[in-house]
Amino acid sequence: MSWAEPIGKVLEEVIANLGLAKKLSEQRAVVDWADVVGEKVARHSRAIRVDRGRLFVEVDSSVWAQELSLMKRRILREISKRAGDGVIDNVHFVLGGAVTHGASGTDSGKDKSNGQGQS
Repeated sequence: MSWAEPIGKVLEEVIANLGLAKKLSEQRAVVDWADVVGEKVARHSRAIRVDRGRLFVEVDSSVWAQELSLMKRRILREISKRAGDGVIDNVHFVLGGAVTHGASGTDSGKDKSNGQGQS
């Protein structure tokens, strides 16, 4: 037995032993949203959370919710490639507030805690 094991292998074992593998795969779907849908779509949407296999995505208009609904099968296929089969089984689009999103899915200057923009 060698004391010098690759850190990646050690981390995989720790993650598996703690039962965190599924949660990390779910988080991968959230983090990779902009890469999955592309920059143009990511400017109007952002993945916000996963609950029981459903990825919740905030969109900035009902038009984008409809457009993304039409793209749902392709989106699910791409997420499965990245996060693993069966990690995400549905995508739910929710209408967000009047915020715009960068390509990374981050808010642009809106403080959601009190609804005021930054000064």
